[in-house]
Amino acid sequence: MSTEVEPAVYRNGLLTRAHRLFEIPALFDLYQVLVDGGKHAPVSGFLREVPYETVLDLGCGTGAWSYLTRTRYLGIDFSPSFIAGCRRRFANDPRKSFEVGDVESIDVAKRYDLALMMSVLHHLSDAQARRLLDRLSNCASRVVVMDLMPNPGNPISRLLYRLDRGDFIRSADAQRMLLLESGDWKLEREDSFYSYNRLYRHTLFLLCSPSLRTAASETDPIKAHAH
Repeated sequence: MSTEVEPAVYRNGLLTRAHRLFEIPALFDLYQVLVDGGKHAPVSGFLREVPYETVLDLGCGTGAWSYLTRTRYLGIDFSPSFIAGCRRRFANDPRKSFEVGDVESIDVAKRYDLALMMSVLHHLSDAQARRLLDRLSNCASRVVVMDLMPNPGNPISRLLYRLDRGDFIRSADAQRMLLLESGDWKLEREDSFYSYNRLYRHTLFLLCSPSLRTAASETDPIKAHAH
C-alpha cells in the first residue's frame, strides 16, 4: 500500500458515529470551511487557462465545486444524503444534475471536457484508482486531481489525517506515479498548496488524454509545468 502516513485508526464505535456525522451536509460544509478552507482560490487559479465548459464531478460531496462551470455539470457521490442536499440546493438550476453512485463503477454516456477528482484519490486503493482512471479515459478530455499529501510537521495535522476516512494518503510522487502509470493520461501541470490554517496540504494535478496533448502542443494553449 503506497502510503506515507498511518492508515485511519480502527473503526471503533465512537469513530464510526463521528464519521456518520459528516454525512450531514451542513456539518460537512462547516468542517470544510473552518478546518480545511481556502481551496477555491488555488483551484480556480490552477484552472484559469484551461479551456473547458462541461464538468463531471466525481465524489461531488455537497456540490461545492459546481461553481466551476455555468454549463452542463454532473455530480456523482455515494452518499444519498449529499445528493439529496445537492438536488435541493440546486433545484432551480437545470444545468446541474446529481446522481448517487460509486465513482469506481461510473457509467457516463456523455463526454465531459473536465472531470474532477477532488479529495477522492486517498479513498481509493491503487487498483481502484487504476480502474477509475481507465473509465475516465472514455468520458473526459481532462482530469483535475486534488488530494491530500502528507503534512508530518504539524501534530494536529497528523491526528486529523489519522481520523480521515481515507486509508490511502500518498506522497505527491506516489500520486503522480499512480496517475500516469497506465499511459492513458499525460501530465499537463502540477502544483500544491496548504489550507488557510496549514493543517491540510493538497496536491493539484491536471491530466489530459495523449491525443489532446498532441493537439495542444501544436496550438500551444497551455504550457505544462510542474512545481
